[in-house]
Amino acid sequence: MKLPEGFVSAMRDLLQEEAESFFASYDKPKTSGLRANGLKLSGEELAAISEYARTAVPWAEGAFYTEEDDRPGKHPHYHLGVYYIQEPSAMLPAELLGVEPGHRVLDLCAAPGGKSTQLAAKLQGKGVLVTNDNASERTKALAKNVELAGVRNTVVLNEEPAAIADHFGAWFDRVLVDAPCSGEGMFRKDEDMLRQYERLSADGYAAMQQDILQEAARLVAPGGRLVYSTCTFNARENEGTIAKFIAAFPEFEVVAPAFPESWGFAPGRPDWLIEDEKRGLSEERAASLAGAVRLWPHRVRGEGHFAVLLERRRSDSDAGAPQQVQQMRGLEAGERKSRKAAHNRVQISEADVLDKFEQFRADQLPHWHPPGKLLVRGTMLYAQPEPLPMLDGLHVIRPGWLLGTATKHRFEPSQALAMGLACGQAVRLLQLASDSSDSLRYLKGETLQPQSGAPEGKGWTLVCMGGFPAGWGRWDGTTLKNERLPGWRWV
Repeated sequence: MKLPEGFVSAMRDLLQEEAESFFASYDKPKTSGLRANGLKLSGEELAAISEYARTAVPWAEGAFYTEEDDRPGKHPHYHLGVYYIQEPSAMLPAELLGVEPGHRVLDLCAAPGGKSTQLAAKLQGKGVLVTNDNASERTKALAKNVELAGVRNTVVLNEEPAAIADHFGAWFDRVLVDAPCSGEGMFRKDEDMLRQYERLSADGYAAMQQDILQEAARLVAPGGRLVYSTCTFNARENEGTIAKFIAAFPEFEVVAPAFPESWGFAPGRPDWLIEDEKRGLSEERAASLAGAVRLWPHRVRGEGHFAVLLERRRSDSDAGAPQQVQQMRGLEAGERKSRKAAHNRVQISEADVLDKFEQFRADQLPHWHPPGKLLVRGTMLYAQPEPLPMLDGLHVIRPGWLLGTATKHRFEPSQALAMGLACGQAVRLLQLASDSSDSLRYLKGETLQPQSGAPEGKGWTLVCMGGFPAGWGRWDGTTLKNERLPGWRWV
């Protein structure tokens, strides 16, 4: 592979005797992998049903390497959200963050959503995940991927970090900043990155990253943790960016994780800092950057990554009361806006939306109740994971788990609702083998006339394949009308 001359020169200067091994890695096949969706099954359970789950990725729960001729995106399991296809190095930051059930988590630069689905699996439906991207086109993929994974406790935003910080404040236990970068670790995976590489310099990206981190610092609660990561190798966007961050925000400290030596991880390189990056740092603080983690493609089976874990120290001045005031204000303002919007824009009242949903739930899901708080926005009904700080004024793509939409005559359940259910929760159920012709036809959007296992009664029917939900259909006694979203269909 022909690499940019400036990149080659810079890497030779940094890596010295390791440079030739590093450059040789670019002539090898790219590394790929997938990760079991922990909301649906474990890695062990995936290995029992999937031909693609063979060799484990050691640093990521439920993750596996795939081979060059594997096509996991062409299997029904992919379209059911059973696993997510993800480059193995990119799985490290979410693992490093240390998310536990009940945490409030923010994925600040989230599209297309791989790390968000990984974080959601750590939460196991408890707590809240706010996932954001500032590019509107990218949030479409983000929303789809969290819904495909069956995430029930998420809010999806399309906002600038500063706006989120203004509205939420220091509310999150865990914040992930997988920052925009020059993508030097993507050259083998995506040759478009080679062509784009010199459009914006490392200095340009570093300035952007510092702006993002400045806002991220405002979002981390005292005692909370922040992971900063990139898929690039130069020091300017990695150690240099973090050096400037911890100089500007002394309440943040680098936390050095411990990993088995056999994994091949390398430490951060404070010795690569240049003078302007050391300004305002003590020798001890600068040396702490060795606690960052570097994944090099000649040392690990992966394309490469940089990640660093930081913790915000608690202090006597940290007070919980202001956060609680902000939280309650946000809840009240959000409820007022929701009611006003429903009144002004639609002819179906909030009470009608809730009534139609309850009729649907009693008919199809009598033993299931939505988690959190029900929130009506126009004709759409959401389950919001918990009372949130003020969302008013933010561009909200999903204020919660989208349950469905009320029409004049009925409630129409969403694709997102189907993906977040367990098959056994539905009264009317069409269970298909994942490798059957009917499964393939359903995933392609076709009408079905199943020869066996037809549901009883008529109405909305949950379609499942191999025990995993695929979407809805409407059963009339002989034919199932396909209600899987057109944008989700297998083409």
